[in-house]
Amino acid sequence: MKIRFATFSAVGAVGFILQLVTLWLLANRLGVHYLAATIAATELAIVLNFFGHERWTWSDRPAGAREIGWRFCRFHGTNGAISLLGGALIMPLLVEIGGMRLLVANIITVAVCAVANFMAADRLVFTSGGGRPILLKPDPTIVLLMIALVAGSGSVEAAELRAETLEAFTRYVRLTEARMDAELRGDSPFLRVDRLEGSAGQQEYARLKRGEVVVSRLVTRDAGQTIDAPRGLIHHWTGTTFIPGVTVERVVALMQGYDRYQEIYAPNVQRSRTIAREGDRFRVYLRLFMKKVIGVVLNTENDVRYQQLGESRVHVRSYSTRIAEVREPGTKAETEAPVGNDSGFLWRFNNYCSLEGRSEGTYVQCESLSLSRAIPPGLGWIVGPFVTSIPRESLEFTLGSMRKALQAP
Repeated sequence: MKIRFATFSAVGAVGFILQLVTLWLLANRLGVHYLAATIAATELAIVLNFFGHERWTWSDRPAGAREIGWRFCRFHGTNGAISLLGGALIMPLLVEIGGMRLLVANIITVAVCAVANFMAADRLVFTSGGGRPILLKPDPTIVLLMIALVAGSGSVEAAELRAETLEAFTRYVRLTEARMDAELRGDSPFLRVDRLEGSAGQQEYARLKRGEVVVSRLVTRDAGQTIDAPRGLIHHWTGTTFIPGVTVERVVALMQGYDRYQEIYAPNVQRSRTIAREGDRFRVYLRLFMKKVIGVVLNTENDVRYQQLGESRVHVRSYSTRIAEVREPGTKAETEAPVGNDSGFLWRFNNYCSLEGRSEGTYVQCESLSLSRAIPPGLGWIVGPFVTSIPRESLEFTLGSMRKALQAP
C-alpha cells in the first residue's frame, strides 16, 4: 500500500504540473478565458492521471476495455467530487477560522484531498474484475471520509457571544465558586484528592507521587439540573500535580512571574507581561496560542487575585477580562476580530488554583472554567475535537510545565 500511494502521489504530481503549464499556456499565450482555460487544464490533468494510475499505480488490477470505460467514469466522478468538496469546505475552514495564509491552506487542502482521492480510487475505481463494476462491501475508511465531507457542509461563519450564553456561564461560575468557598472555609477537604473515598484517593496519590498530572472532568449542576449555555459550551476541568521538595512560596513566586510565562509555557504562551500590580492583585496580558489541526492566537487580559490561607495554603483566582482573536498573526495585516464576535473558540476563561505545602513538597490543584461557541452544525467532525480537547490538554500542559520549571536546577 505504501508503494502504491507513493506511485499515486508521483502520478498526481506530474498531472498537477501539467495542469499549471496548460493553464498558463491557454490563458497567457493563447488568450483563452481563465475559466475555460481552468476547465480544460483540469480535465487534461484528470485524463492523464487516470491513464497513469491504470498503467502504473494499479497495474496489478488489469481490466477489459468496457471496464476501463466504467473506471474512467467512476474516477472522473469521485475525483471531481472530492476535489470540489474539499476546496469548498476545507479552504474556508482553514483560512477564515484557522487564519492560515492562502497558499498554506491550499497545500493542506490538496494533501487532504489527495489521501481521500487515493482511498476512493483504490476502493471504488480500480477494482478487480472484468467488464462490469464490482459491488464492494462498505469500507470503514471510505464511510468515515464521506461522513466527514458531508458533515463539513455547514457554513463556517463568525459566532456572536449572546447575552443568554454569558448569563448561563455566569450562573455556572457562581455555583462553582460557592462550592469552592465551602472548601476554603473548611466545610470539606481543601484538595479534591482528599475528597475521594477509599482506594480511589490512594491510587491518585500514588499517581501524583510518580510525577503524573491527574486530570478529570467536572460538572456543576443547579439543583440537580444540568446548566446548558444556549449557543455555547461550558468546559470544566480540574488537574493536580505534586512537586517534591518545593515550598508553597516558590510555587507562588513562579506563578507571579508573569513576564517569564512566554518562556515557561511556550508555545502555548507567545507573549506575557504584568500590566499592573496592587498588593496580591495582578492585571496580566497573555498572548495565547492554541492548536488542534488549526491554530488560533488570542490576546487576553486577566485579573488575578491571591489569597493566603494560613502558612501552608494559598488560593488563586484568575478571570479573563478581555479575549480578542488575532487574525493574520505575525504579519503586517495582523488585526483583532471584534471581541465576542469571532470564531468563538474561547470567549471566557477562569482559572482557580489551590496550593498546599507539606513536608514532602507542594500539591498544586487547578480548576479551569471556559466558555466557547457551540459546535457549528455540520462541523462537529472538525471543530468538535478542537473545542472539547483543548481545555483538557492546556491544563495538562500548564501543570506539567510548572512542575518541570520548579524542578529544574
